[in-house]
Amino acid sequence: MKKLAHEEIIEKMKLRIASGDWKPGVRLPTMRQLAEHYKLSITAVREALRVLETQRIVSIEHGRGVFVSNDPEILDNPMVGLKGMEEGSLLQLLEARLVVEPELAAYCAARAPSSQAKRLLGLADRMEQEMSVGGNHFATDVLFHQTIADGANNPLLAQMLSVIADLSAQGRRDTDKLPNMPEKAVGYHRLIAIAIEERQADQARSLMKAHIQDMINAVKGSVR
Repeated sequence: MKKLAHEEIIEKMKLRIASGDWKPGVRLPTMRQLAEHYKLSITAVREALRVLETQRIVSIEHGRGVFVSNDPEILDNPMVGLKGMEEGSLLQLLEARLVVEPELAAYCAARAPSSQAKRLLGLADRMEQEMSVGGNHFATDVLFHQTIADGANNPLLAQMLSVIADLSAQGRRDTDKLPNMPEKAVGYHRLIAIAIEERQADQARSLMKAHIQDMINAVKGSVR
């Protein structure tokens, strides 16, 4: 499966940091320069940098630029052992999401600014529009869940979700192929976004749990 544009940039930037080409504390090229270098859009670069910031690999300082983390061991993630789970079952990864994401949704409802809640509603609309024209809605789906993680204002939990999301990328595409799953996901996304906008933490938690449990049930049903 071909990598998404921002995933390709993330991989290449991590290699440059790990090799020492970009040392801790160094300021990176501008987004425009990175886009020209990798021959990809500024939007893809911006999304890649946002993910790298969530993983604490870079620091985005508005008005100053983007800097490599001062921690030289940051790429030796304490959860790096999870990277060996490539062969782990989709069910195991969904179970991991079931542990983390409902609480992220609850924290997001309690802590996220109203602008972030409105963005979630916009992402639910975008996913529905992409599906209506047969477009690729995978990136929007991932961004919806990552936006909730950002709104929870807990970098450690957001990092845990990022690791799980990296491992389950192919599995999420496979899940989308299950009958009616994308349509159901859009419905859940909209309801979760509304609960977050209305600051209903318990409701947001319950809906996210139901969303992921629904995927677990569908996967179990597909292998019977």
